[in-house]
Amino acid sequence: EDARRGIVNNLREEKRRMNSTPDDQTQPSKRQRADDGQAITLYAPPEENVDQNVDAGLRTSSLADPTMKLSGHKGSVYCIAYDPQGDLLCSGSFDTTCLLWKAGGNCENVAVLSGHKNAILDCRFTNDSEKVIAASADNNLGVFDVATGERLKRFMGHSSIVNAVDVSSEASPALA
Repeated sequence: EDARRGIVNNLREEKRRMNSTPDDQTQPSKRQRADDGQAITLYAPPEENVDQNVDAGLRTSSLADPTMKLSGHKGSVYCIAYDPQGDLLCSGSFDTTCLLWKAGGNCENVAVLSGHKNAILDCRFTNDSEKVIAASADNNLGVFDVATGERLKRFMGHSSIVNAVDVSSEASPALA
């Protein structure tokens, strides 16, 4: 509680400093250097709403750090998707693989989904979080089992690159 109040007070003080410059009568931009030249204010909420929304700016998650770097792909990452429960993350890459990651803690890599012959351009979890569908530049869609990492099906027939994939809000018997 004291830490939140300190943050709010710091934001208020920063806003007052930015608004008190006699040479500039306009509203300060969201990105403006502070007087000391070292700090940058990216956003200062309006002063009248600060007290009402003390908790609104604070973010909590199950991640070990606010920003996590996931390393494992050998090429550029083109897509990322969370499973519906929010427990797993799937990333698709130019290296022709999808990597499954735990979406909390230290974000450990839990599986490699392979089987495509070209870049993965999009990926989605099914509604039950048991499968991942990957769209690829090899003109195919691949359906992978999340638990084993095994490719279950390959949908062929596109005459060109498959750019995107999505799942229905209802269960699809084609993937059962």
